[in-house]
Amino acid sequence: MIKNYFKVAWRNLRKNSLYSLINIGGLTIGMAVSFMLLIYVYNEFSFDKFNQNTDRLYRVLRNQPSNGELMTNSATPIPLAPAMIKDYPEFDKVARTNWPYDILVNYKNKALKLNTMAADPAILDMFTFEFVHGDKKTALSDLSSIVLTESAARSVFGDANPIGQTIKLNNQYLLKVSAVIRDNPVNSSFNFAALISWDQLAAEQTWLKTSSWGNYSFMTYAMLKPNASLAAVNAKLKNIVAKHDPNNKENTIFLSSFAKFHLYSDFKNGVAVGGEIEHVRLFLFLALGILLIACINFMNLSTARSERRAREVGIRKAIGARRSGLVMQFMGESLLMAFISFVFSVILIYLLIDKFATIINTKLAVPYSNPYTWLAALGVILVTGVIAGSYPALFLSSFKPVKVLKGQLVSVKSTVNPRKVLVILQFSFATFLILSSIFIYKQIIYIKNRPVGYDQRGLVELPDEGNMDKQFESFRRDLISAGAVTDAALTGNSISNNNSSSWGITWAKQLPGEDKLPIDQIAVTYHFISTYGLKLVEGRDFSEAYPADSTAIIINQAAVKLMRFKEPLGQTVKYQGNNCSVVGVVENFVWGSPHEPVKPAIIGFIKGWTGSIGLRLNPAKTVSASMAIIQDIYKKYNPEYPFEYKFVDEKFANKFRTEKMLGTMAVGFTCLAIIISCLGLFGLASFSAEQRRKEIGIRKVLGATISSIWYSLSREFVVLVLIAFPIGAVFSWYMVDKWMSDFTYHTSLSWWVFVATIIASLVICVATVSWQAIKAALTNPVKSLRSE
Repeated sequence: MIKNYFKVAWRNLRKNSLYSLINIGGLTIGMAVSFMLLIYVYNEFSFDKFNQNTDRLYRVLRNQPSNGELMTNSATPIPLAPAMIKDYPEFDKVARTNWPYDILVNYKNKALKLNTMAADPAILDMFTFEFVHGDKKTALSDLSSIVLTESAARSVFGDANPIGQTIKLNNQYLLKVSAVIRDNPVNSSFNFAALISWDQLAAEQTWLKTSSWGNYSFMTYAMLKPNASLAAVNAKLKNIVAKHDPNNKENTIFLSSFAKFHLYSDFKNGVAVGGEIEHVRLFLFLALGILLIACINFMNLSTARSERRAREVGIRKAIGARRSGLVMQFMGESLLMAFISFVFSVILIYLLIDKFATIINTKLAVPYSNPYTWLAALGVILVTGVIAGSYPALFLSSFKPVKVLKGQLVSVKSTVNPRKVLVILQFSFATFLILSSIFIYKQIIYIKNRPVGYDQRGLVELPDEGNMDKQFESFRRDLISAGAVTDAALTGNSISNNNSSSWGITWAKQLPGEDKLPIDQIAVTYHFISTYGLKLVEGRDFSEAYPADSTAIIINQAAVKLMRFKEPLGQTVKYQGNNCSVVGVVENFVWGSPHEPVKPAIIGFIKGWTGSIGLRLNPAKTVSASMAIIQDIYKKYNPEYPFEYKFVDEKFANKFRTEKMLGTMAVGFTCLAIIISCLGLFGLASFSAEQRRKEIGIRKVLGATISSIWYSLSREFVVLVLIAFPIGAVFSWYMVDKWMSDFTYHTSLSWWVFVATIIASLVICVATVSWQAIKAALTNPVKSLRSE
C-alpha cells in the first residue's frame, strides 16, 4: 500500500512538473535559508559551551560609577588574580590574560605575524584545549615556552614537527615551541594563534611587575570550586579593590558566567540587559518566518491544483477508499516533497554557507558530524511536511464523491477563506521586512553622514612596531621630502577606536566626585592635529617650538563643558600625575561609538605611549603612488616587519558592521519573502481562476470585457494586501522604534516610507495576479461552459 502511495505521488509530481518544480523550489529555498539561520543560532547558543568546566568558569568584571550610572567592562588590575586565589578559598583557578594582538615571529629568516595572547599557566587547566603535541601540565611552565595552534604551526614550520623548535618573538626573545593545540573552535571567545606565559609578557613589559591596583588594562578569568555559591562569592569579592586600594573604592568586582557572556555582554547599571542574544532572537524569528511562509506557499500551490485531482478523489472514495487513507496519501506526497526539498536545501547550504558567514561577519561551523543535528533536520522535515500538507490533505479528502463526479466541488467561499488568511499572513511578514529594511538603511545613512570632527580622506594608519618610534622623525621627513605625505604623527592608538580612559583627573572648581569620572584619552606627540585634520576651536597644536608642551594637553569641547571653563586656554588640569596646561581646544570628534554622544576627551603629549602612526597622504599624488613610496621608505627603517596599513575611513566604516549586516540580511530576506509570497499569491490566483471558470465564461458570453474580468479577479487580492499592510506596518513600527531607541542619534519614522511600501506591495500583487487573471479572461468560454 505504501509503495503504491509513493508511485502515485511520483507520477503526480512528474505529471505536474511545473507546479512541482515551483513547489519544491519554494520549499528548498525556504528550508535552505531557515537552516542557515538556525546554524547561526546553534553556533551562538553553543558559544563557549564546549569547555568541560563550563558551569564553573567565569569572567571577572568591574563596575565603575560614571555620571550617575554604573559602567561595566572586562578590564581588571594585574594584582587582582593573585589576591583572589590567595584570599578566597572558593576559587579553584584564576588566570590573567592580555587582549591578544599580532606579534612578529621569525623562524629561519621567515617572518610573519601571529595573533598572540599571554596568560597564566592556569588557563590551560581551566579551559578545554585539545593538545596535539606536548603536555598541558608543562606547556607554559617555562618562561621561554610558546604554544601554537595547528594552523599557526603549519604556517611557520610547514609539515615539520614544531616541538622543541626555537622561534624569535618581536626580533628580541627566543622562545621554544612546547606544545601544539587544535585550532580554537569558531564559537570560542579565544581566537589566538599563539599562547605565551604571563611571565614572558612581564619580561617584555617590565612595568607589569610593579603595576598597581589603579591600572585596569587586562582580563581575569576564574574557576570556582565545585558547589561554591556564586552569590556568596560575589558578595565577598565586591569590595576587593577598596580593601587593597582605598583611592579606587568606587570600583567593584563581580563574576559573570563565561558561557553566557557572549550573548549577554551589554550591561546597564551593573545588570546584564542583552547583547548578541537580540540578534539571535531576530534570526530565529526570521528562520521560523521564512519556513512558515514557504509552508504557506506549499499549501496554496497544492490546493490550487485540487480540481485536477478532484475526480481521482471522487472515484477512489466511490470504490471504498476511506478518508484516512486519502489523508495518508496526500500527507505522504507532502512529506516526499519536503524530503526532496531538504536534499536540495542541503546542497544549497553547502554552496552558500561560506557566503552567508561572510555577510553576517561570523565564522560558522556546520555540525555535520553531530547526530542530533540530523535528528533535528528529520524533525524539521516531518513538521514541515505535516504543516505544509495538512490543509491540502484535509481539503482534498473532504470532497463528496457524488458532487465531484457531477462536476460540483465545494463552494468557492468555503475553500478560499482559509487561503486568504494564509496570504494575508505571508504579505504581513513581507510588509514587516520591507519596512524594516528601509528604516535600517535610513539609520545607517543618517549615522554615517553625521560629522565625525576630523578629515578621514587620505588618512592612513600604520602600527608603530620595531624601532619606528625612535626613528620616526627621520621617517616623517623622508616621506614629506618624497612627496608621499603632507604630514605624519605618532599616536597611542588609532583615532577610529577609543580604547583608553583615565580618572583621578582634577581641575579648578571641580565638584565632589568628578575626579572619579573616567575621561577618554589619547597619547600623541607633535603634528597630531595637522595630520588628522581635527578642527581647532582655539589655541594650537603641540609644537617643538614650545619645550613646555611636555606638560601640555589639548581638550575637546565636551571636556570644556564638563570642566566648566569659560576661558580654557592656560587652565591647569592635573593629568597623569602632572599639572598640565591647556594649549588648545578642538571640536568634538567621533572617537568611540558613533551612536552615542561624544564624551569628554584629553589629547595628552606623552612620549613612549605610542602604538600607531598616522599619515596624511599628499592629494597631489595618486594613492597607489604614495603607498608605493611609503612602503619603500618604511622598509628602509623597519626591514624586519611587514608593511601593513589601514585607511581610517575603512576602519571607521567597521563601526557600522552590525547595522550593515542587518541591512543586508533584511534586504535579502525581504526579496526572498516577496518571491515566496508571490508564488503563494500565484497559487491562489490560479485556484480562484479555476474555481470561477464557468462564471468567467458566462460573463464573457454576456459581453464582459477582458479588463472587467481582470479587475474582478484582481480586486480580491488587492484587498488581501490592503488588509495585510497595516498588520505588518504596526509590527514593523514597534520593532524599528524599539531598535532605534538604542541610538542617541537616529532618523525619524518617515510617513513616505509607509506610502512607498503600500504602493510597492500593490504593484507586486497586481503584477503577480495579472498573468492568471488575463489568462482566464482570454480563455474561450465554449471550453468553460460545454458539458462533459
